[in-house]
Amino acid sequence: MSQNRKDENLDQGVIDSFGHEWATFDYGETETSEALDAQFMAYCAPIDLNQFNPKTSVAADFGAGSGRWASRLTPYFSLVYALEPSDGASTVLKNKFSGEGKIAVLQETVGANSIPLESLDLAMSLGVLHHIPDTSLAIKEVSRRIKPGGIFLCYLYYNLENKPTFYKLIFKAVNAVRKVISGLPQIIKQIVTSTIAAIIYWPLARLSKVLSTFGIKTSNIPLHHYADMPFVMLANDALDRFGTSLEQRFSKAEITEMLGAADCDLTTLKFAEVEPFWTFAVNKKI
Repeated sequence: MSQNRKDENLDQGVIDSFGHEWATFDYGETETSEALDAQFMAYCAPIDLNQFNPKTSVAADFGAGSGRWASRLTPYFSLVYALEPSDGASTVLKNKFSGEGKIAVLQETVGANSIPLESLDLAMSLGVLHHIPDTSLAIKEVSRRIKPGGIFLCYLYYNLENKPTFYKLIFKAVNAVRKVISGLPQIIKQIVTSTIAAIIYWPLARLSKVLSTFGIKTSNIPLHHYADMPFVMLANDALDRFGTSLEQRFSKAEITEMLGAADCDLTTLKFAEVEPFWTFAVNKKI
C-alpha cells in the first residue's frame, strides 16, 4: 500500500544503481561495526536519542539501503520503518531483518508510502534526498509523516561553502569524473570506484590519520573524515560518490528555505558542527 499515489519524483536508474550498491555492501561484516557506530553517532550529533521512549516512539529511515542505520535506531524505538525503493537493497533488508520484530521493511518511495501521516517521532534520512530530482518536495513528503513536534534528522551534501577555493576546484574536477563513471556498466563502475578507493581514498585517509597523531589540523585535507574507517567503507563510499548520475548539493540557507516550506519550526533547526556536512535536525511545527 502506498496511499494510492504514484511517486513521479524519482529516477529509476538511480534507484537501481543504489540497489546494486547495497546488495554488494550489505554490511554483514563484523569488522565494520565499530566504525559504523562512530559514524552513526556523528550523524546523530544534533539530537539526543535518549529523549525517545523505546516502548512507544516510532521512527523511519527514508532510504534505508542495507539497514546499517535503521538497525542502530532499535534500542531507542518501539518500531522502525526501513523504507527502501530498490529491489536489490529491499531483498537485503528483508533477509537481514526477517526475525527483527522492531523493524518493518517497506519497499516503497519517499513520495508514495504506507507510513501513516503524522505518526513519526523521528524521521531520518542520511545521504539520500539529494539523489531525488526534487529534494524540496521530498522533504515535504517526509515532513507529512512526522508528528507535530517530532524530529527530522537529515544529511544532505553541502556545497562546500565553508571550504577554501582549492577545495572547490578539486570538487569540480571530481564531479566531471563522476559524470563519466556513473554512466559505465555496473561491474566496470564497481571496479573503477574500488580502484579510486585504493589509490586516492585510502592514502589520503591514512595521511590524515598520521598527521592528526602529531596534532596537525587536517580539516582541509580531502577525505580526512575517513581516517579511521576500514577499506570496505571507503570502497562503498567511492561507489556511492562516483556511481550515481544524480547528485545535488545545498547551502545552509537553501536547506533552511526548504525546511521552512515543509512546515518545520526553524527556531529549532540545528546544524552539526562535525562532518559530514550538512547534517541537521529540526522539529516539525506544533
